Amino acid sequence: MNLIEMINEWMLALITSSGYLGIFFAMFVEGIFTPIPSELIMPFAGYLASTGELNFVLVIVVGSLGATLGSTVAYLLGRRLGRPFLDRYGRYLGFDKDSMDKADAWFAKWGKYGILIGHSIPVIRSIISFPAGITRMELKTFVPFTFLGATVWNTVLVTAGYLLGEYWIRFAESLDGWDVVIIAVLVVAYIAYVVYHRRKHHARSPSDE
Repeated sequence: MNLIEMINEWMLALITSSGYLGIFFAMFVEGIFTPIPSELIMPFAGYLASTGELNFVLVIVVGSLGATLGSTVAYLLGRRLGRPFLDRYGRYLGFDKDSMDKADAWFAKWGKYGILIGHSIPVIRSIISFPAGITRMELKTFVPFTFLGATVWNTVLVTAGYLLGEYWIRFAESLDGWDVVIIAVLVVAYIAYVVYHRRKHHARSPSDE
């Protein structure tokens, strides 16, 4: 087991023992220390919600608040230290110069909306806060857009974990990047489709009788 796997195992154990506080802390760290994946943290919390140990909505809110605070720290680091420092020492935070170049290009193209949707994009999601800080994006814009983007993504992940439980944890460990995004979105979209058609069927039933 390598260092990253050990950290992930420790984070999952922390959530199991500490509940909401563990979720908040794990997502806070995930916002700064990129190798810790939300694709494991939030579905696992969703699984705990499915067992009744945690509340589904609170898991999403607490995780999103933690992610927002962690991302804000990353934003402040970018604003304070600048690009040369991050190019030199970014590897200690889990990203390299090439990853920063991708994040810079993404942010330059999409601006504040890149913050909103960037939280669902592998690689970009993990480091988009740094270029936002480097370019001195207004904090009053950065924080709400970050929270909204994190909430949308966390809702997808928590729902996947809630519905698939421990199977999702095993599955996510074997996938990377876009695979996780696509599978999570497809799972939630399928469930939404089924629920929609069931409600539509029940709504038409009285008139059919």
